[in-house]
Amino acid sequence: MNNTKTKKMHYAWVVFICCILLKMGLGGAVMSISPNFVTPVVEELGCGVSQFTMLVSVEAAAMAVMYTTAARVLNRSKIGKVMGIAALAEVIGIALMGSYHSVWMFYLSGAIIGVGVAFTGFVAVPIVVNMWFRKKAGTVLGIIVASEGLSTVIFTKLTAQLIVSVGWRMSYVIMAAICLVVSVPGLFLFVKSPAEVGCEPYGAGTTDAANEPAEPVRGLTRAQAVRSPVFYMVWLTCMMYSVGCGVQQYIANFSTMELGQSIPYGATAAMCMSLGCVGSSIILGFINDRFGVRAGLAWGAFFIFVGYGGMILSITNHNLVIPSALLVGLGGSMYTVQSPLLARTALGSRDYSSIWSIMMTGNSLVGAFSFAPIGLFYDVGGSYRGAFIMAICLYIGALALGSFAISRGKKLLENQ
Repeated sequence: MNNTKTKKMHYAWVVFICCILLKMGLGGAVMSISPNFVTPVVEELGCGVSQFTMLVSVEAAAMAVMYTTAARVLNRSKIGKVMGIAALAEVIGIALMGSYHSVWMFYLSGAIIGVGVAFTGFVAVPIVVNMWFRKKAGTVLGIIVASEGLSTVIFTKLTAQLIVSVGWRMSYVIMAAICLVVSVPGLFLFVKSPAEVGCEPYGAGTTDAANEPAEPVRGLTRAQAVRSPVFYMVWLTCMMYSVGCGVQQYIANFSTMELGQSIPYGATAAMCMSLGCVGSSIILGFINDRFGVRAGLAWGAFFIFVGYGGMILSITNHNLVIPSALLVGLGGSMYTVQSPLLARTALGSRDYSSIWSIMMTGNSLVGAFSFAPIGLFYDVGGSYRGAFIMAICLYIGALALGSFAISRGKKLLENQ
C-alpha cells in the first residue's frame, strides 16, 4: 500500500497564473493602444498627433482618480468579480476605438480603460500578491510584471502587422477579442481572496520543505503611516523612480534624432530596452526575496549608471547604443517591481493596499506630467545627455533614500 500523500498545489498559484494571463492579454494590449496607431488614425481623421495621444493622458488621469477607490473595493468585495468587470470594461474600451470617427471619442475609451486599469493594474496586482503571498512575493510580482513587458513586445509586433493587413479599425477589434479570451475568464472563475477559498496565504504559518515559520503580519495602519516620515521617504523614492523611468522611453528618439540613425535602428534599441525590462522584472523579484530590498535598490542604481553612462558615450561611438539600451532595461523595472516591494518592506503588510493606493495616485500623476518635459532636454540643449544624467542622479538618490527608509521602517515595525 502506497502511503505517500500527493501534495496539492496551493491556491495562491492558481491566482498567480490568472494574473499572468491578465498581463499577457490586457497588460500588453493597453500599452499598445497608441504607438502604432498614431500615423493611420491621424491621417484618416485629420487630427494632430498630440490630439490623438491625449487619450493616454486621459487614461492616466482616470487611473489616478480611481486608485484609492480600487484599493477599498478590492479589499471589501469579491475580488475576482471586481477585477473581471474592470477587465471587461477595458476590452469594451479597446473595441470601441475601432468605431470612432472623431478624435475626442478616443478620450472616452481612454477614460474607460483608465478606470478599468485602476482595478487590474499597478495597484491591483501588488494588492493581490500581498493578499496571497507571505513568502516569494518579490519573485511572484516580478514574473507577473515581466509577462506584461513580454506581452507589450508581442502586441507591438502584432498590431504593426494587423494595421497593414486589415486596417487600424479591425486591429482594435482583434486586440479586444484576444484580451477577452486570454484575460477575462480566469478573473471571473478563479481569482478569489483567501477568505473566499477558505485557506491561508502561501507562506502563512509554516511553509516549504524546511518548515520555516513565516514572519507574522505586521505593519502600520494608513493613519499611522501618513503621520510617519518613513511614509514620505518611501513615497519620494517611488516618485524618483516614476520620473526616472520616463527617460528610458526616449531611447528611440535619442537614436534617431540625436544620433541620426534610422527609424528601424531606433526601434531595435527600444526593443532591447524592453527585453531588458522583462529580464529585470524576474531577476529583481528573486533578488528581493533572496537578498533583501536594499539589494534590489542597488541593482537598479548600478545598471542605470552603467546603461546611461554607455548612452552618453554612444554620442561619439554609436555602436554602444544597443548594448547600453539593454543595460538600461536591466535597471528599468524599479517603478513597477521595486517600488511596491519597498513600500511593503518599510511600512508592513497590515494596511498595505490602502497605503500603496495613496502612493500610486501621486506616482502616476508625477510620471504623467514629467514625461513630456523630459523632451525639453533635447529641445533646449540639443541633446538627451542631461536627461541621462538626471536619471542616474535620481536612481542613486533613490538607493540612498530608500535604504534609509528601510532602516527607519524596520525600527517602527519592531516597536509594534
